[in-house]
Amino acid sequence: MSSLLTVRPLSPILGAELIGLKPDLSSKSDMLAEIEAALVKHEVIILHVPDLSLEDHQAIGQHFGMPEIHTYFPNLGPEFPQITIIDSKRGERADMWHHDESFLSSPPIVTMTQAKITPPCGGDTCWISMTSAYDALSDRMKHYLEGLQAWHDMNAPIAEALRQNMVTYERYVAIVQKGQRHLHDMVKIHPQTGRKALFISPTYTTHIEGISTTESNALLGYLHTHCQNIKFMFRHRWHLGDMAIWDNRSVLHNAVLDYQPHQRRMHRISVFARKQQYISLLK
Repeated sequence: MSSLLTVRPLSPILGAELIGLKPDLSSKSDMLAEIEAALVKHEVIILHVPDLSLEDHQAIGQHFGMPEIHTYFPNLGPEFPQITIIDSKRGERADMWHHDESFLSSPPIVTMTQAKITPPCGGDTCWISMTSAYDALSDRMKHYLEGLQAWHDMNAPIAEALRQNMVTYERYVAIVQKGQRHLHDMVKIHPQTGRKALFISPTYTTHIEGISTTESNALLGYLHTHCQNIKFMFRHRWHLGDMAIWDNRSVLHNAVLDYQPHQRRMHRISVFARKQQYISLLK
């Protein structure tokens, strides 16, 4: 069967752009399958789709699993509650390396964001391939990491947001009271590719279970430095209407905060695995 989309790699490690997307994706299962195949291979894909409809944005999300109605960010209302708005004008940002919502027991598997307002310069998003970062570790380090688990906690970044006056004290207390933290394997196996990936971030990962604080801090510090080597990264300069889709199981991302006082507004969907995907995802 001939391909419906043209896939052009954007870096040696991760990232590709897809050309040829057609409208009304809810009726184009073959095209959605090609989008998924490109994502699985390249971990981050870019679509240049300024005319993408909200229905098509939602159709892409529904293809991958169960789109989330986000707890913390506003959305487009009753008709499209799964499309979240992230607007710098309201102080919403994500300028830290993280997996989306890794403090949950089953974090989103895919996130997709479309640029609706872009600053005249700056505001790029960067991604790290945590599969490539894992592959580059020594065999001894890989052996040491097998079976280790680390805690992921929402409290640390929300405490920092309070310190910077980005949230009210009432909002801080409400989030802390949710107790959103979870213990995850530090190395996870991708359910579709079988590749191993590090599952840690300097934003949400607080400490490693079962070892001393000194050892945990030293090991996490080394791994964060290792992962942030530029050779594992891909950086995208946004143009109006661009959509990025990334595999939240295998990449970290960081929205660079270098565009103030200009505005940056994004439409975002995160997708949870369907129930039948959970078994392989959580191994």
